[in-house]
Amino acid sequence: MHTCLFAWREALTCVGLGLRDARHAGLWWRSALWCMAVVALWLGLYGYFGRFFVELSAVLAQVSVTGLLGLGLGVMDGVGPLANGPATLSQMGNIAGSLGSAAQALLSIGQIALALLALATLFYVMVFIVGAIGTARLPLRWLLLERARTVAARRYAGWQAPTGLELSAARPAWWRRLLLPLSLLIPVWAMCVLISYLLAWNVQAIYGAAAEEVLSVEQQAALRRAQRPAIFALGLLLCLLMLIPVVNLLLPALLCGSVCHLQRRGWRAADTSIKVA
Repeated sequence: MHTCLFAWREALTCVGLGLRDARHAGLWWRSALWCMAVVALWLGLYGYFGRFFVELSAVLAQVSVTGLLGLGLGVMDGVGPLANGPATLSQMGNIAGSLGSAAQALLSIGQIALALLALATLFYVMVFIVGAIGTARLPLRWLLLERARTVAARRYAGWQAPTGLELSAARPAWWRRLLLPLSLLIPVWAMCVLISYLLAWNVQAIYGAAAEEVLSVEQQAALRRAQRPAIFALGLLLCLLMLIPVVNLLLPALLCGSVCHLQRRGWRAADTSIKVA
């Protein structure tokens, strides 16, 4: 619980610091112009390839509920035995029980269908948000990231990468890549994996670029692992900000600035001699 609360506090603080920094170095207007172009692009894609995104959302919802093993079988096959209930009862001659079992089966199917529809709607919106943020992230290295990193560096007096940070990165990360597809085989748990991966993807993708020429690869891996809960919380906050008018135009600048602050606050946590201006 303490780790979760600390991660959310760090994410909220970094978003606030990123919003403050967006006023400087022309970050806000560059972000707004680029973000409007990206949103217009994705609205056009959703309008032209609407059926594809509906089917994609349905597949993601099905994988979330049944896992990859149930993708080929279909959700309705999983509730097929329920439909056999009336036939068994009819063989016993219990007409009232047969009707009740049939009604219960239909109710169960309806509940599953509503749950899948709600989950597919969630993924339909999330794919748009993640896709828009991911597209907006493509030119950020030369468009916003260097400016955001320069502005963020002014807030921290005398910071430096903490010594010994790379020592905690000795554990190999290959097993995590192996666990990701295996975890998608588990029903319901696959939903948590998919959502958490989609939320953290944009932050993870720019995390290494924000730390270039400052941290080594080993130090980046160690700090990334230590800040994994905060990265997830930051990704969720950025997705929620995408739904707020006007503020969502600053999202590319917020992504760059908040990640830079998140890393520097992580260095400060490892080395308390760093002061924040």
